[in-house]
Amino acid sequence: MPDSPAVAQWKDRLSSIQKTLQERDENCYGAPAPSVIDAFGVSGDALSVALVDFCTGGAYTDYIVAMRDTREGPVIAGFRDAKGKSVENGFASGASAMHTVDVKLVEAKKAIYDVFAENDSEGKPARCGAKAYVWNAKSETFDLDLRLSKSASDEYCRSVHEK
Repeated sequence: MPDSPAVAQWKDRLSSIQKTLQERDENCYGAPAPSVIDAFGVSGDALSVALVDFCTGGAYTDYIVAMRDTREGPVIAGFRDAKGKSVENGFASGASAMHTVDVKLVEAKKAIYDVFAENDSEGKPARCGAKAYVWNAKSETFDLDLRLSKSASDEYCRSVHEK
């Protein structure tokens, strides 16, 4: 399946992405070059965001960072909790027999979902949930939205239980 226009544009910026990660010391030494795993919006849009895989996180995960496009080029996106306090922009993606973690872009809501699921010892879903971070144009950050997190959790957990 071919890349979406947004993913293709972000892939064209991989050298700028690498430079930004190195400047912020977000580079993962010994890891392969960063790769764009998803994106929405294209250059010139009010909001263009990409999820970038930049580091192997361990037995079953990769580390993902959200970036957004600015006039100066790609920057690491800012995130805030429900009280407006800055939180780390860092996600994991991967699965084992008992744990699943992932990050998803939801363009229609201008949001990023941080999702997880845990299985019990028999492999049946035990816990799951989602945190939804929504774009705040005024502060130029993704802010935790508790109401959307609840509905995103309900939707994600339903999909986990249907598998």
